Parts: sequence; structure tokens; C-alpha cells
Amino acid sequence: MGLLYGLGIRAVNFIVVFLIVCLIPGLPPRTTFPFVGFKLAANKDLKGALEPNHHLDNAERLLDNRVYGPECLIARENEIYMGIHGGEVIKVNGAHITHVTKLGQACEDVFEESRCGRPLGLAFDTKGNNLIIADAYYGIWLVDLKSNKKQLLVSPQKELPGKTINRPAKLFNDVAVDKEGNIYWTDSTSDFLLQDLVFTAFANPSGRLFKYDRVKNESKVLLDNLYFANGVALSPEEDFLVVAETGASRLMKYHLKGSNAGKGEVFVEGLPGLPDNLTPNEDGIWVPLILSVDSQNPSLFAIFSEFPNIRLFLARILYLFEAPFRAINNIYPNRISQRFVHFIGHGESVSFMIPKRATIVRLDWNGNIVGSLHGFDKSVGAACHVLEFNDYLYLGSPFNRFLARVKSPVQKKPILQARINNVRYEGMEIEPSLKPRMEKTTTAQPVVTKPTVTHARSTPTTPKPPVISVKTTGIPSASTTTTTKPTRTSLKSSTTEKPSTTKTVKSPSMAGTRIPKEPAPIKENIPGDNAAPKKEKLKVINKHGEHVEL
Repeated sequence: MGLLYGLGIRAVNFIVVFLIVCLIPGLPPRTTFPFVGFKLAANKDLKGALEPNHHLDNAERLLDNRVYGPECLIARENEIYMGIHGGEVIKVNGAHITHVTKLGQACEDVFEESRCGRPLGLAFDTKGNNLIIADAYYGIWLVDLKSNKKQLLVSPQKELPGKTINRPAKLFNDVAVDKEGNIYWTDSTSDFLLQDLVFTAFANPSGRLFKYDRVKNESKVLLDNLYFANGVALSPEEDFLVVAETGASRLMKYHLKGSNAGKGEVFVEGLPGLPDNLTPNEDGIWVPLILSVDSQNPSLFAIFSEFPNIRLFLARILYLFEAPFRAINNIYPNRISQRFVHFIGHGESVSFMIPKRATIVRLDWNGNIVGSLHGFDKSVGAACHVLEFNDYLYLGSPFNRFLARVKSPVQKKPILQARINNVRYEGMEIEPSLKPRMEKTTTAQPVVTKPTVTHARSTPTTPKPPVISVKTTGIPSASTTTTTKPTRTSLKSSTTEKPSTTKTVKSPSMAGTRIPKEPAPIKENIPGDNAAPKKEKLKVINKHGEHVEL
């Protein structure tokens, strides 16, 4: 009885505290929208195109302990640009690192991030030699790469439109630039800075997708109430946008042209994790999942989505827990308080929840999942960005102190179209050394079998040509076998004509992924059966021991 009485007292105390924390008005954190319940789609099972594999295992570590938190990777010429902790944008050429720019103030450690700045989105401009930067704390900037002149386009202090409530942006995340120079960018949340990232898991969705008009110098809201708006990508024809809604484990589609222009809809939902930056190309989108989700590792965003009072309680308890350290730091700034507040709010406190599995999903432009890459040895970590570059996938992560790299499972096309507007692999004129290597084609020796002869009235017999099997190599994780059936061979010529049909068998490891067409097989000379056989003379030895030809 004593045990039950003690448990009952503790339960009553908890209920009282719960009600006080939830019902007292005005307690922080203060949010744009009230806490209400909502439901998210169930995560897809890991089967079919999401079947686990080990392609991301044993990833290479580049620049080990020389970069911290490489993110928003883009490439031009022979250099990779990236944002890192400390607020810098750098470029990498081999093992050489060069400073590009920094928007924030000087700082010493990662817990000073709000002063350092944090570049989360990069894109090359289509209207000059400029770099467009989305800094989580400092807004949207344009930086001239030749003069290093900086221009603020969207200020974090500026009131921005919303579908229901106008408010400043709090967390500038990603950017994409179209052919006309329009800039599309995301504000992940209107409530919290990046240093308070963990609170966004409890608050109601307040993220937005914007279009920035350079002529009018204003941003127009396209989508509102997104659950942590993140990566943004333009379709190849620039007729629609795709934006990652990280907290909802889905991607949203916004139509820019056509009869549905101005409307948004779900592009794909129920992803097995939280999508981050998006890397588009002609064939589809690479979608890295910063946090993999399954039955053993549920999403913190989704667990309490239908229970607003529990989310409100957890958010207030967490804020009250770190409030004394905030107060102490305001009175007497010190590294201990700053480090503690950063540890609680920035997400390091829940890093233990990151599962062992790393996942990257491949989509086509119709929103179909056509493949996936997985890793289980933590050599990749929590991947937040994918850069497809020189037959490799370079993988960024906000937690890694290195740049991870694995072999690309998709054969790249020999000729890369010059597109610098929406593709993370920035086009421009690609140097010859950067063009993807042509895949070598090995042709097996043809096996000539005795042809089957058919008879016709007043026409010569025609041999049925043999089938040539050609095997191509060059795709690191998938083998492709091509069977070519030549057309009929003329009786007057011994050279086969151009093959007429080609069938391709794809490896199941990237089932559904679009693979570029293989080079045309080498033509083989196949002799016709109407050619007279060559007669050889028989040699014998006579009775005198001499060689005689018959």
C-alpha cells in the first residue's frame, strides 16, 4: 500500500505541474501560431526501391579534421564550394582550401554561432559572377566573387508577408536561382533561431517558401505553414518548385507555370526520414535524410504531432530548464552558460537519437521513389547534402569534421548540359578534366553459328545473322548487359548493318533509376555463307620419301 500511495502522490504532483506549465499564459517560448494537433503521413516501409543496401558503407573521409559541418555543397570548374561552422564559405580544390567570404562577425567557437553566422544555402547567380548565400542568422546575401563586394538582399529584421500573419524570417535556409535571376528561398521557422532548433520539433509549422524579386527588392510568399521548410529545387523546365518539409517527412510541389500556377500540392510523403537539402538534375532529385526514421527510430516531429498540450509542456519545460543559464549570460557573459544553452537548444542534446542507418533517396520528376542508398557503419553520418561530381557523391553533414565521398551508382552522361540556375552541380563551361569519363565498351568475340537457310521462289538464300552479346562496364555498383540484334546481312556484302534494337537489363540495386544510353556497339564483319570455302592442297610422302602435293 505504501508503494501505491507514493506513486499516487507523484502522479498527482506531475499532473499539477503539467497543468500549471500548460495553462499559465505568457510563458516562453512564444510562437507565431497556437499549439494545435495535426496528423502526418506514416513513413514508408523499407522495401522495393527503399530496400536497404550498403552503398554508403566505407565512405572515404576527405579533409579530415580540417572542416567542421560541411554543408550546402556546389561545384564550379574544379572547385567545391561549401559553408562550414564558424560562418565561412570556403572552396576546395583537391587538398587545398581557400577562404571565399564570411558574413558574420569574428568568433572563436561553435557555441557563438549566432554571432559567427552559418551559411546553409548556396547557389551561383545567373546574372553575373556572383554567389547567392542564405545565412541562417544574417539573411540572403549576394557576393561578387571577383571583388568580394557584399550586398544584403533580405534582412532578418525585415517584416515579410505570410498567408495569414506577416513576420520576419528567423531561420534562412536554402536558395535556388532561375534563368531570369529570380531567387527562391526558404525560411524554416518564424519562431526560433538555428541555435534553438530543437524547439521547432514541438511548435506548430510556421516555415515559408519565398520568391525574391530583384527589381522590386521584395519577397513574395509562395507557401506558408510548412513544417520546417528546408531544401528547394527547380524542375528542369522551371515550371514548378520542390521544397523539403523536414518535420513532415515529405516534399511539397509549387506550380510556377500552367493551369495550376500558384498552387501547392504534396510531391511525395512518408519518406523514411527527415529530408534536408535537395540536389536536382535532369533526371530527378537526390534527397538526403538528415535523420533516418523507422519503427525503432521514430521521428521526434511526428511522435506528438496529434498532442498539442504535450508538445507545449515539453517546449516550456525545456525552455525553463535553460532559462537560468540565459539569464546568467545576459548579466555576465561567459563561455559555460553559452555552451550549455547551445547544447540544449541546438540539437546536440538529442544527437543520441540519430540512428546508425544513413539514407539517401532518389526521386524522378514525377515524385516516384526510384532508388535509395544506405549505410550502416556511420562512415557517412547524418547526410544533409549530396553533390554529384566527377563520378562521385560528396556528402555534407552538419555534424561531421570531414567531407564524406562514395562512388556514384549512376552512370553520368558524357556531355553535361550547361545549367547554372537550379542544379547543385553548377554547369558553366565544364573543364575537360571535369567532364565525366566515357565508359569503356568491351565487345565479346562473336560466335558464328551455322545459319538457318530459308528458301524463296527466285531469290537467293539469306543467312540468319547470329546474336552478339555485348557487356559494358563502368557503373560501380550496378552491371548492365546489352543484347544487340543486328538486321539482315546483304548477300553482296559481308558487313552487318547498324543494329536495330537494344534491350537494357538494369541492376535491382537502383531499380527504376534512369541510366544513360550505352555507346553504340562496335560493328563486326560476319562472313556470308555464300562465300566459296578456301581449298587447301593435301601433302603426302611418296615411296622415295619426297613431299608431294595432290
